[in-house]
Amino acid sequence: MATSGTAKNWRTTAQTYNFGNFWGGLAVPGAAARLRIHEADGTPDATANASAFHYGATKGGSKLMIKSNFKDLSVDEFRGPISTTIESIEMGISAELIATTDIVLMTRLLPGVATYATGALSGDDAAYTEARIGVKALAYESCALIFQLVEDTTEWGVFHLYNALNNTGVEWAVTRVEAGFTPISFVGYELTSRAATDSMGCYWKSKQTT
Repeated sequence: MATSGTAKNWRTTAQTYNFGNFWGGLAVPGAAARLRIHEADGTPDATANASAFHYGATKGGSKLMIKSNFKDLSVDEFRGPISTTIESIEMGISAELIATTDIVLMTRLLPGVATYATGALSGDDAAYTEARIGVKALAYESCALIFQLVEDTTEWGVFHLYNALNNTGVEWAVTRVEAGFTPISFVGYELTSRAATDSMGCYWKSKQTT
């Protein structure tokens, strides 16, 4: 009986080897839709994402994470588990940002904690910008890391969290010998109004996979 081989696909072009841009304040796409981006430069479409906020430069790029935690079922009669179920899902974006004196940015990194304000000093014409620290209502945001594809530099990869916040606070050094960076970790939270298969985020690219 004649047989034939199966073609191999080494997938060597499907790699991440470019810097990405981290955006917040994005619109959450509808069911079966994706974040609208400007195809020419990979930025969020300004009309659909009028409140988009660019988080700026990073120390060493961004790390993207999707992880599911399984809970196995075991019975006495068998040594190995007989089935499993997904107990939880995690999705997140982490980086180290350089803009530690940008009060607007720092306020966004402290949801439920920082309140932004500007004004003038009492009895002085000098203005100030501040993040006053206390407790207020939590505010989640839709955020995404958008990066240029290696396989086609006219196309884009998008790692989108529908409903997220930075859960690590901020921490940075003020020193003469090096620039200060603050580590951040945006984690996704489920939007329970969406379909179970599309409640946390979407990782997609604007080029069809083969």
